[in-house]
Amino acid sequence: MNQQFNITRFSLMLKLHWAEKGRYYLLSFSLIIGILLMLMLPILGTAQFSWLLYGLHILTLFGGVTLGGCFFTNTAFTAYNSPERGIASIMVPASQLEKFAPVLLISFLGSTLVFVIGLQLHYGITALATQKIMPGGKYNPIPPEVLEFFGYVYFILQGAVFLGSLYFTKNSLIKTISTVFIVTLIAFVFNLLLAYHYTGYPRNVDAFPFTFWNVNDTQRYRILYPSAISSSIRFFLRVVVIALIGITYVRLQEKEI
Repeated sequence: MNQQFNITRFSLMLKLHWAEKGRYYLLSFSLIIGILLMLMLPILGTAQFSWLLYGLHILTLFGGVTLGGCFFTNTAFTAYNSPERGIASIMVPASQLEKFAPVLLISFLGSTLVFVIGLQLHYGITALATQKIMPGGKYNPIPPEVLEFFGYVYFILQGAVFLGSLYFTKNSLIKTISTVFIVTLIAFVFNLLLAYHYTGYPRNVDAFPFTFWNVNDTQRYRILYPSAISSSIRFFLRVVVIALIGITYVRLQEKEI
């Protein structure tokens, strides 16, 4: 088979992929948005400020959006998880890039839509809830810098799940998230120890990888990265996402059933 990319074959592969999984994608997407609405809307049901309902809303924003995106992305390469379907997919007369690109496109669009809709629901619902509650109460939206960091983490995780859906043949989502959790835990502990060391071991430090440090000792203050380092960190995180996609493509070329 000619391995050069052809736009006509790509269009045919995109139609084929959507014909096989389009209904499942739509049902999954509808279910994810329905769960987000069900768990984020309760703060509109009371005129009193409620930390419990606000906590549920924030937990849904971070946890629900992340898991929803992972659930969507994890279906990317399920066709290769069984010998029968895998052999049929390998034998399709198209180049590896033409097989890979439609899966990447739909997975990226789906996970991005989940992320964007989750953020819009957060901003819209917190604004409506603030208007409904009694004077003196306010539901503050998540700060932009936190959401920016969440966005990087989200898409890195989607890249890892995208790779894991091809690399693991069984329980790919559980295995991928477990691996990512272990790597994240190691990075978190290392970064926290680093923060305590360079701040002279204060009473408390809140420090997540690649973000600012909140230090609480005799007074509270925030330590920010220099702008050059912040730009380098953002570039590095983008490279990680691209690298995960590239590794997935290489893995597809080497895939054996």
